[in-house]
Amino acid sequence: MKVLIATTDLQGENPDDFMRAVPGELVVDVGPCQDATAIDDWSCACARSFVGVSSGHMTTTAKVVDNVAVDLRPYEAAVKQGLSDWCCPECARDIARASRIIATQWNEGTVLERNRSTIRARERRPIM
Repeated sequence: MKVLIATTDLQGENPDDFMRAVPGELVVDVGPCQDATAIDDWSCACARSFVGVSSGHMTTTAKVVDNVAVDLRPYEAAVKQGLSDWCCPECARDIARASRIIATQWNEGTVLERNRSTIRARERRPIM
């Protein structure tokens, strides 16, 4: 099953990149926070990051991996447990499913970035 993990690959391609999650941990797309959307202020880090399921920390890059050891139910359970401090179980399940759908749309090894509600493959910047 394809999932998203935190990665340092292609970190630093954008000057405002950050990696506070643990490399290799499951990450999910929780979307921008209500503060960012309510006042249309997209400078918030949540508008361009994924959240680590274990650490709760954010990163601007996620990699698609095909983890044959992960099945849907254990994956959803891990996300529910990881987000339980601030997210209801139903919301965590929805976040898990949405993040898995994101992962299935890309080839394994693709590094993704997020800007507001747009998720795209990150490209290496050309050396000038």
